[in-house]
Amino acid sequence: MQRIDWYLLRVIATWFLIILTILVSFRAIGFLVRETGDIGRGDYQLMHVFLLTLMRVPGFLYEIFPAAVLFGGLMGLGALARNQELMAMRAAGVSIGRLVKSLVKTGLILAVGGVLIGETVAPALEQESEVKRAEWLNQQTILQSKYGVWIRDARTYVNIRRINPNRKISDIAVYTFAENGALETMQSATGAKYDGKQWILQNVSELELGEKNNTLVQFSHRDLGLDLEMGLLLNLGVDPAFLSMTELYNYISFLHDNEQRSPEYEVVFWSKMVVPVLSILLLLLSLPFVIKDIRNADM
Repeated sequence: MQRIDWYLLRVIATWFLIILTILVSFRAIGFLVRETGDIGRGDYQLMHVFLLTLMRVPGFLYEIFPAAVLFGGLMGLGALARNQELMAMRAAGVSIGRLVKSLVKTGLILAVGGVLIGETVAPALEQESEVKRAEWLNQQTILQSKYGVWIRDARTYVNIRRINPNRKISDIAVYTFAENGALETMQSATGAKYDGKQWILQNVSELELGEKNNTLVQFSHRDLGLDLEMGLLLNLGVDPAFLSMTELYNYISFLHDNEQRSPEYEVVFWSKMVVPVLSILLLLLSLPFVIKDIRNADM
């Protein structure tokens, strides 16, 4: 990169960071205020709210990234125009095309930084924050992976391998642990149905683990034992916005292979894919506002 490229990068990146800090602060304050309404539920305290807010900051950064690039470009180029630096560049023979090329380089560097944060730090912290929040609120923890859906409720863990399009679940395993962490019982069921109040396991095999002997019992029907609503269970999993593009792509492929619904994940995937390109385009969009009247342009 030539000197003019580095100079534009420094000016725009400075304003970008200022704008990003302001916008992320507003977003974080809004999240913090919203979460204070749950203080007192379970073990949820003010210190937990502050910790969750800090864990969500990288996600807020990636969410606001394109807008911060646009406003950073407007403010940076506006400052250069006000100081008549853009006029000096034009007088020295720097064409508009050359300025566009420099802005593209700047946008690429900023976009790479945003993608690194949005694809590494943000998803991991957001998923962890959701798990912590559920634990502190004494709610059920639900995770989705290529090995199916995992639900944790106190000392009970449920693994659901398949959610069928006909609103039924199948291939289910239930693990119950004692207070000392020892495994007490294991249940496996071919399927489950919702009777309007609770989920009923079908064709259940239950293995009770004793200190000396293990007992295997068969049931045709048995309560799942978890208070899960129909809508909650059929829309299980981590918020798609909390997944990286790689995780989204792999999970969409998994859903397709198992003939399950994936539109909401596909929308989020393509939304994340377009962020870097959108950021560069928005940075270029700031140039016409300044170059139109370069003598009078202001930040």
